[in-house]
Amino acid sequence: MTAVLLIAWLRLPAVAGPLPSAGSSYDPDATARSPATPESPWIDLAPSKVLAIRAEPAPTSRRKLAASLTLAGVYVGFMGWTYLAWYRVPTHPFAAGGDGNWKLWSEEGWFGKQRYAGGADKWGHAWATMGLARGGTELLYQAGGYSRLTSAIVGTTLSELLFLGVEIKDGFAYRFSYGDFAFNTLGAAWAFASSMSPQFDELFDFRVQYAPSARYREKFRDDGDLDIAEDYSGQTYLVSLHLGGIRALRDARWGGWSRFVDVSFGFESRGYKPDPPYKPTPEMPDYAKSQTTFIGLSLNAQGLFDYLLRGRSEPARKILHGTFEVWSLPYTTLPLASRSVAPIGDVPDEPNN
Repeated sequence: MTAVLLIAWLRLPAVAGPLPSAGSSYDPDATARSPATPESPWIDLAPSKVLAIRAEPAPTSRRKLAASLTLAGVYVGFMGWTYLAWYRVPTHPFAAGGDGNWKLWSEEGWFGKQRYAGGADKWGHAWATMGLARGGTELLYQAGGYSRLTSAIVGTTLSELLFLGVEIKDGFAYRFSYGDFAFNTLGAAWAFASSMSPQFDELFDFRVQYAPSARYREKFRDDGDLDIAEDYSGQTYLVSLHLGGIRALRDARWGGWSRFVDVSFGFESRGYKPDPPYKPTPEMPDYAKSQTTFIGLSLNAQGLFDYLLRGRSEPARKILHGTFEVWSLPYTTLPLASRSVAPIGDVPDEPNN
């Protein structure tokens, strides 16, 4: 959630004209006299790439220090949450492996239906690493004044290292997961591509659609459970293509609707996690488990709120645009073609069992 807020606050680059250099023939009024350029609905795109620079003065050491300390605070807070959510358990000698293999959709693959979370944990690792990397990048770039490349390298590397540390800690509490590490790295790569390529960012999003499951709400109410990350029964992961990012469609006479619609590939597991509040028996069986993949349409909430709030409330538009960079509104996806499978026999309750 902290990463989401960072993206929300810092997503929109300011637009200003460049300062003239000595001896140049720069005309500060040229832009005003030039023909109007159609406004893009995409927050990443300025009417002229030449003018897409910061409006603020050159960054100072104080700004850089403040941004760096803020990012450090985010990481300290996140590490505190991981302890409260995951690591108040007995430890053992370091162990690794046993978490499936790279044959993703096989019975014992990382997305296998017999895995403890039905594969949703791998999507969660990629998404969390991506979200934290993007938030850190925008904090360093927009607030700290570091270059885009430096910000992306530092933000992405820190996120990757944090989740590597989580895996090493898992090695003493559960097992180090090679699959988790692989998907952490994929999430970091997605974040770096989105930060460095406006074209990629304009076309694609990786989001989670989340509504707390009934079992998680019950656990939170009864014992204050903080492990929202393992509420996989409430999560749907979406890899989305923004139709509005296809400029020929968006700029067509009747193409305005495209800014609100995405084509999405989705993945979700249900019934795997959280566990039931009882030990399953023949008389009281475990929750019904299923794993679903689909292709469908989803609401592009970024495009919707950009349209509704542009010229009305710029701070609210920025916050919502950043939020829906990585989140989807619940119940705003329409699967058009789907496939569901169910595990056979027992499924382990914990990773690597």
